Amino acid sequence: MAEKKQPAEQPTEGEQLRKEMNRLRNEKRDVEIKFEISKLLYAELDYGRLLNLIIDKIMDILRAERGFIVTGEPDDFEIKVARNIEGDELSDEGRTVSRTVVHKVLSTGEPSFINDAQQDGMVSSRSIIDLGLRSILCVPLIIGDSPYGAIYIENRSMANCFMEKDLELLQDLAELSASSIRNALNFLELARTSGGSATSLGEDLRRDYDFSMIIGKSRRMVEVMEMAARVAPTDATVLITGDSGTGKELIARATYLNSQRKDSPFLTINCGALPSGLLESELFGHVKGSFTGAYASKVGRFEAANGGTIFLDEVGEMPPELQVKLLRVLQFGEFEKVGSYRLQRVDVRIIAATNKDLMAMVKRGEFREDLYYRMKIIEIHFPPLRDRPDDIPLLIDHFIVMYAKKLDKQIDDVDPQFLRLLQRYPYPGNIRELESIIHRAMILSENNQLSASDLPPEVLDSSTVTSADSGGLRKIIAVPRTNEELKEAKEEATSQAAAEVERAFLEAALEASGGNITKAAKKTGMNRSLFQRLVKKHDIQPKKK
Repeated sequence: MAEKKQPAEQPTEGEQLRKEMNRLRNEKRDVEIKFEISKLLYAELDYGRLLNLIIDKIMDILRAERGFIVTGEPDDFEIKVARNIEGDELSDEGRTVSRTVVHKVLSTGEPSFINDAQQDGMVSSRSIIDLGLRSILCVPLIIGDSPYGAIYIENRSMANCFMEKDLELLQDLAELSASSIRNALNFLELARTSGGSATSLGEDLRRDYDFSMIIGKSRRMVEVMEMAARVAPTDATVLITGDSGTGKELIARATYLNSQRKDSPFLTINCGALPSGLLESELFGHVKGSFTGAYASKVGRFEAANGGTIFLDEVGEMPPELQVKLLRVLQFGEFEKVGSYRLQRVDVRIIAATNKDLMAMVKRGEFREDLYYRMKIIEIHFPPLRDRPDDIPLLIDHFIVMYAKKLDKQIDDVDPQFLRLLQRYPYPGNIRELESIIHRAMILSENNQLSASDLPPEVLDSSTVTSADSGGLRKIIAVPRTNEELKEAKEEATSQAAAEVERAFLEAALEASGGNITKAAKKTGMNRSLFQRLVKKHDIQPKKK
C-alpha cells in the first residue's frame, strides 16, 4: 500500500503576519527612496550635474559594480556617464558596455534583465566573454514615446546579483530620471529662447523674486513679473495664458523656485502631447496588470510631485474624463491610480498653462466650468512678442551677441529700417521666430551691419497701416486681432495712431469674415452694434465675398 502523502505544513498566523509586515516595510522603503530621489532630481536643472546625480544615487541603492547612462540611437549611442562602485569616473578603457544589450533596450524600449551573461544564449558574444560580464540590468529612459537613452548597471564578479524587485525599482527610478532629464532639456531650450545662458538663467531663477532672466522692460512684461513675484510665496493655483513660444513654462519655473516648495519636486507634463489613456497613466499612475502592457506598477506625476509643484502645460487639451480627476485633486487633494479603487492623498501645488481661450471652451461645453474657476484663482497673461515692440531691440541685441560667438562673426550696427520692420512684424512664432530671423540675417549679412535686405520675405511683406495725414510718411503699426488687443493698443498709442489702429482692426476683421459684420464682430469678441457703429464712424464699406 502506497504511503500516504503528508500535506504541506501551513504557515502559522504569526508567520503570515511577519511576512506581510516585511512586505509592507519593503514597500515603504521603496516609496521613501523614490520620494527622496525625486526631490533631489527635480531640483537639479543642470543637464550634466543631473546625469551624474542619477547614476550616483542608483549605484548607491543597488550596489552595482559599475553604472552607465547612455543616450542616442541603437546603432549610434554615446556613454554620457560611467561610474564604479566607489563613485569614481571610469577611464576611457573602462567605459565599455554590452552593445548587444544596449542596442536591444534602445530598439525595443523594453528592459533587459540578465542573471548570468556568460551563460545566456540570447546575449552571448565575444565582447561579453572578453568583458567578463555576469549580472546586467538595463532599462530605457523614455522621453515622449521613445527611448532617449538607457541606464545600464552591471556586476562582473557575481552571477544572479540582481533580483526582480531590483528591476522594478530601477524602472521606477528610470521614469523619475527621464522626467528630470526632460525638465533639464526644456530648461536649456527655455534659456535659449528667452535670451539667457542656462548657467546664468539658473542663478537668476534661484534669486528671490528676480525674474530678470526674461528679457523685457515693457509695461506689460513688468506687470507679468510683478504678478508672478506676488503669487510665488503662496500655494495658490496659477493659470498662465498666452501664445505658444512666449515663455509660459519659464514663468512657471520662476514661480516655483521662488516658492516655499522650491526644495521639493517640480514636474512638468504636456497634456496635449499624449493620448488620453497614456496621459491618465502619466498623471495618476497605474497598478500592475491594470491594462495590457502594465507589467509593473507605475508612479504617476502627482504622486511623484507630492510636497512640490506640478506644471500642466496645454491644460486646455486635457480630455473631459481626466478633467474630472484633476478637479478632484484640486478640491480634495486625492486621486485613484488607473486600475485601483484606493484613494491616494497628495499635497501638490498646480500651475497650469494654455494657449487656448478656456472661457470660450467652457461656453462650448469643451472644458468644465468648475475646473476653470478652480484653476483661475490667479491668472497671469503672458503677452505675445507683437505686443512688446519696446522689448524687441533688447532681444535683437541678445541674439546678435549669442550668434556672433556661434558664427564667429562680428556685427557692429543695425540699420534703422531693419529694426523698424522687426518692430512691426506680428511674430506668429514669438521669441523663437525672432531668434530664427536674427540667426538667418547674420548668416546672410555680407558686412558688419544687419540691413532690411537680410530679412525674410514674410517680414518685408507684413501688414502696415498708412496714415493719410502724416505728410506722406508711413506710420507703421501692428494690426490687432481681437477686441482685447485693440483696447491695449489704443491705450499705448497717440489719438491719431489709435484711429489708424482701429480702422485697420475693423478692415482686417471684415476681410477675414467675408464682409459679414455679424461674423466679424463675433470673431473679434466685440458687441455687434458697437462694431457696426465703428464701421460707420470710419466710413468703411464692407465688401461681401
